[in-house]
Amino acid sequence: MRRATRRGVLAGIGGAAGLAAVGSERGRAQDRRGVTVATRNCYLGGDLFDLFAAAAGDETIRSAVTDLVAAVDRSRVGRRLDAVAGELGRTEPALVGIQEAALIRTGPPDDGTTPTATDVRYDFRERLLSALDARNLPYRVVAATETADVELPATVDGESRDVRLTDRDLVLAHDRVAVDGTTTGTFDAGFSLSEGDRTVTVDRGYEVVAASVDGRAVTFCNTHLESASAEVRVAQATELRDRLLDRPDPVVLVGDCNSGPGGSTAAYDRLTTAFDDAAGSAGVGATCCHAADLRNATPSLESRIDHVLVRGELGAVEATRVGAEPTDRIEVGGERLWPSDHAGVVATLVPTETPTPASTSTATETETETETGTPTATETEADADGFGAAAAAVALAASVGAAVATRRGDDD
Repeated sequence: MRRATRRGVLAGIGGAAGLAAVGSERGRAQDRRGVTVATRNCYLGGDLFDLFAAAAGDETIRSAVTDLVAAVDRSRVGRRLDAVAGELGRTEPALVGIQEAALIRTGPPDDGTTPTATDVRYDFRERLLSALDARNLPYRVVAATETADVELPATVDGESRDVRLTDRDLVLAHDRVAVDGTTTGTFDAGFSLSEGDRTVTVDRGYEVVAASVDGRAVTFCNTHLESASAEVRVAQATELRDRLLDRPDPVVLVGDCNSGPGGSTAAYDRLTTAFDDAAGSAGVGATCCHAADLRNATPSLESRIDHVLVRGELGAVEATRVGAEPTDRIEVGGERLWPSDHAGVVATLVPTETPTPASTSTATETETETETGTPTATETEADADGFGAAAAAVALAASVGAAVATRRGDDD
């Protein structure tokens, strides 16, 4: 029988220690694998803010909606969403926040009291998913919020029709992401327009996803804050910040916040009391806005309102814009168009300190938390960045009367 020597024992211990060290380094490397996320506003396709200046009256509404449909037609929705799918293919984010995934339908004229139009003219959600599928990109919708559903008269293709505008925000997840649960809702504060005895309010919302990306747990939230009222926007930012306080770290908040460097900053400042600006720290540039018709030859981005914010020990090792360079434009009929009036943001996040334990649950049940009531707003901003499909629906439906603004509950 061979006798173990002290030298052999020490050598064995050293070898084991070496293997343990290698394993530890591999573990640390694995813990620091990046999680790539993105935010993308798909843009309805027309400059809608001038609707606020429209005079009251059915014919004025009809003209405004007719012009809106024509503008969306000229924006070449299908080609633009193909370009967005191409961006996702090049950057391969695990989780994506999508804003303004609009659904536009038409139908025979009716009394307008209840949206009934069913003929789909544009479905941004399904068109984007089809473009992703054509590229064999395995993304799926894991959470969605509907924030507007308004039907108004118009002339479409030479015929008298009703046009129904439904605005939606989405979270897309790559197949490598396991989803443990989702929560969706609308904010207590919202923007309203009224004329006479008619008041129309359009909510903004959020989607929160408990996810596991390559074995790492992360809470991911997407939102689109109000564009037309600074006060409402700050109230929404405060509510969202507070709703996310009890979510386990790390938390990643993305979206079109209509607030940030280069523009109105109050809502951004409210969010960054609890979140770090990861993309901003990584040097990402302005994201808003290209010309409303998307045909400006050079970038016209001046403010950074599309964000990747983080809470917990996360930092961005890389952040970049998509749809911000002239080479990102699409060519249609001899013209070049930007994919959206916004640039998107893609950021790769890594732990900066102690890694967060990974969740292994793959439960499929979804918890939906939807707010109720009728929120209103308190002030308008004629120069708000990124007007948005939801606010457009408000403008259309209210025929742009006097803006009224109160917080939900102020009259209780």
